[in-house]
Amino acid sequence: MKRFRFSWPLALVLVALICAVLIFILFERIISWPERVFAAFTHESAASVAKLRDVLSDTFQFHPKIVVHDKVIYGQSQDVMQLTVLTKDTEVTRESDQSWLGSTKHLRIHAIFRLHAGFDLDQQSQVAINGTAVTVTLPPAKILSAEVVHWQVEELQDGLWNKIQPEDISAELNTLPKIAEEKEENLPQEAQQAFQRELSEKLKPLGYQTKVRFEPPKHAKNDGPAPHK
Repeated sequence: MKRFRFSWPLALVLVALICAVLIFILFERIISWPERVFAAFTHESAASVAKLRDVLSDTFQFHPKIVVHDKVIYGQSQDVMQLTVLTKDTEVTRESDQSWLGSTKHLRIHAIFRLHAGFDLDQQSQVAINGTAVTVTLPPAKILSAEVVHWQVEELQDGLWNKIQPEDISAELNTLPKIAEEKEENLPQEAQQAFQRELSEKLKPLGYQTKVRFEPPKHAKNDGPAPHK
């Protein structure tokens, strides 16, 4: 019976081959590591941006242009052209006297208006993402509408020959929305603060720090004909 003889040269060759294979695998992993990390980061970023877009859509019905590192990811697409943030009821009373040829008629009307404050999304809006910082750009908030909830004529006094007409009541009613808006002149600013607060609360779980900028729409200025050169 022949006895097996261990061959050191053959063993060294096998060890060298195994080491070469291991070195090749390790080298390939090191070379491809940035690409794999970047792919994972890109996928995670895309998923985060999609979640951010869903929050804006579900919470505010808001579909702005979304920019990530100066690259447009989603274009602006608005089905709802106004974003109402705050709603407030306010009461106004209007009294007026009208005299004609020494005869004075008196009218007093009381009304309750429901004011809706928020943003006109017909203007340009944008969300810029840079790392974990999110900057939302919107036009300044304003009172979007004044809805009549209730109104009543509290006092009517005809003059001797200067009688109250239906158009007198209509004219007074038409002035009431402006009075209600002037009474709640701070409502747009309150709407801006409420929007920023709610947006920050919604995006914080996603790891975003939020900043909101309110910029007036840019209109071309036309101060008259251009001077002749």
